[in-house]
Amino acid sequence: MSFVEVEFAFFLPLVLIAYWLLPRARVAQNSLLLVAGWLFYASWNWKLLSLLVFGALLDFAIGRSLGSRSLGDVDARGRRMLALGVSLVWNLGALAYFKYSGFFAQSFNELMTAIGIGASLPVLHVILPLGISFYTLQRVGYVIDVYYERQKPSQSLLDFLVFAGFFPQLTAGPIARGAELLPQLAQPRQLTPKLLASAAGTFLLGYMLKAWVADTVGTTFVDPVFANSDQYSSGLHWLAMLGYATQVFADFAGYSLLAIGTARFFGLELPINFDAPFISKSLPEFWRRWHITLNRWLFDYIYNPLVAGSGWFRGRFYSALILVFLASGLWHGAAFTFIVWGLMHGIGMAVQRGWDEWYRGLCRKDRKYVTLRKSALYGLLAWGLTQLYFMLSLIPFRAGSLADAAGFARHMFVSNGNVTLSIGTMSALDDLLCVLAVVLLHLLELPRLRRFRDTFFAMPAPLRGAVYGVLIVYLFLFVPVGASTFIYRQF
Repeated sequence: MSFVEVEFAFFLPLVLIAYWLLPRARVAQNSLLLVAGWLFYASWNWKLLSLLVFGALLDFAIGRSLGSRSLGDVDARGRRMLALGVSLVWNLGALAYFKYSGFFAQSFNELMTAIGIGASLPVLHVILPLGISFYTLQRVGYVIDVYYERQKPSQSLLDFLVFAGFFPQLTAGPIARGAELLPQLAQPRQLTPKLLASAAGTFLLGYMLKAWVADTVGTTFVDPVFANSDQYSSGLHWLAMLGYATQVFADFAGYSLLAIGTARFFGLELPINFDAPFISKSLPEFWRRWHITLNRWLFDYIYNPLVAGSGWFRGRFYSALILVFLASGLWHGAAFTFIVWGLMHGIGMAVQRGWDEWYRGLCRKDRKYVTLRKSALYGLLAWGLTQLYFMLSLIPFRAGSLADAAGFARHMFVSNGNVTLSIGTMSALDDLLCVLAVVLLHLLELPRLRRFRDTFFAMPAPLRGAVYGVLIVYLFLFVPVGASTFIYRQF
């Protein structure tokens, strides 16, 4: 079951009605959320529900254990480290087994074959538990925060089980911190008209991005060109690359908004996951705006401890950046294409840091460089290079193999393909509207245009409702329900 499947159109209203008919009490509300979360997950694979539940019970117990002993207690230091180690071994071990065991075994076998050694490892084909990459990081972050006493451990098993299995974010995030979600679960929630309106508007925007924009652009010209790269012209390759950037943004930003909107229906707030990334003028800014909760996790729990710790990476910012984005690439998928994608962004972030340090030196020597950096031309060039680099990195991200990625990149400049895309007038218009919708969403985040967005939300509710109604009718007529799945659901 997912947000765009027919089953969810029945599941969500039933859960919401039951939820708000219950007494406004924490235990009643959280109990229903827990049952709903487990049913939601079991609808995909009930056998793997035990993996989710056992991991949550283990981390709750470890959190309580860590909370009973102070970080400054020298005598308890060994026990605390052991408790943290158990959590990390279980969570990361389960993630490695289900997600990476087959990849590493196959890679080892290929290496042995290449050097003429006949030894091989059995390649296991196991089902990847839904959402394991997301709920694992969420629980690991909680345990680490409790270990370093950045937050107090949860005292309620019920609250923690909901935190570990809240169904709107269970399959693909956003990755919430314990300090963000647990305090909300510790209090009863109240339904207000403002909350309901915000939830409905956010959910509608997310559905529009996913079911309309992402699926339309993806099926019309992204999938055909990537599937048969050698048959299409160079121009269509560039169009497909731009289209995939639109698709992957609309797909995952749409999912995130659906999750945030669904959570608001229950009186809970999830962290923002996307913030107009296509207006970014540098890679660091881009990664502060794209998949925010994952990158915040990577920098808080990997990068910062590395560069500020006492190990080899201390002060080695460039090496740490490359390592973090290699981890991000591997997190996205067990394939060399994702590793190359991560390496590209690690190198890009390192180059960006070096450029900024060098340019700051120029600015200290001559103020004209400060003026130049503030100019419109500098900003336009910085924006263009940032977006172009990100879109080029999507080629290995989307391709099925490194060979496919290399072929696609080559055909962007040299291609003998002459097949044309058979797109009707209405389909072409729909594609154009999809792209314009994404462009408009980003333009309305610019400081000079933000007032137009604020003006719309300040309009009387009936007028806004009429606009929403037109969108709903359009989506109902032209967007098939349950026709696809989310790109990030596979991660």
